[in-house]
Amino acid sequence: MDLGIAGKRALVLGASKGLGYAVAHALASEGVSVAVSSSSMDRAAEAAEKIGTETGSKTVPLVGDVSSSDNMDSLADEAVAALGGVDILVNNHGGPPLGFARDLEEAVLVEQFQKMVVSIIHITSRLVPAMVEQKWGRVLTIGSSGNVEPLHNMVLSNTLRGAVVNYTKTLANEVAKDGVTVNIVAPGTILTDRSRGSAETNAKRLGITAEEVLADRVKGIPAGRFGDPKEFGAVAAFLCGQNSGYCTGSIWRVDGGRIKTIV
Repeated sequence: MDLGIAGKRALVLGASKGLGYAVAHALASEGVSVAVSSSSMDRAAEAAEKIGTETGSKTVPLVGDVSSSDNMDSLADEAVAALGGVDILVNNHGGPPLGFARDLEEAVLVEQFQKMVVSIIHITSRLVPAMVEQKWGRVLTIGSSGNVEPLHNMVLSNTLRGAVVNYTKTLANEVAKDGVTVNIVAPGTILTDRSRGSAETNAKRLGITAEEVLADRVKGIPAGRFGDPKEFGAVAAFLCGQNSGYCTGSIWRVDGGRIKTIV
């Protein structure tokens, strides 16, 4: 399917690996020029070169550090300068530490609030006005199945992503008339470095192997397998396409049926 976005310009945060990389690659495959952002310029440059070589689209590496609102300003400015503008913003950040609600430390909560909420809202607020002015834009935030159903031992993710859910819905309602869509795409267990790392952390806590943890996760997935990052990227790219203009203010799950409810 031709998504009709060849020639558009996208900034993808956290795009050097994992789900962010998958989305950046999917967009570039559609002819979108992509700014590949990472907290490490070396990783961003490596990913941008690989994506550009494989897709033929323009890619530029940029540093994006969600621990700093000032860096979000710099990132927005550099993306606009490098691409001539940003039509598509894909918000993303590293997954927060695992943990239980009863053990949550305030300092850690505040630190992650900056990364997962403040910086995401900050850069969105910087780039959406130009989308509104041109009467076309896409804002997509990579979330989690915890956006719909709280996940075990993931209090930071469950708590802070909830704020982004309500911000997304509020913004979506404000800018829908201007041709700008705002959505969340929520993965279930997609096999990435993050999911493997979480398995290792839980394995140590439970006294079993990471392979056993992963095998147990599969049991709860109706599809009977982990998701492929390419499957996630394809859904994200569709939501950035021309034909998704009536899809806004929603959470789109890519979870193999793991969440038990229909909504």
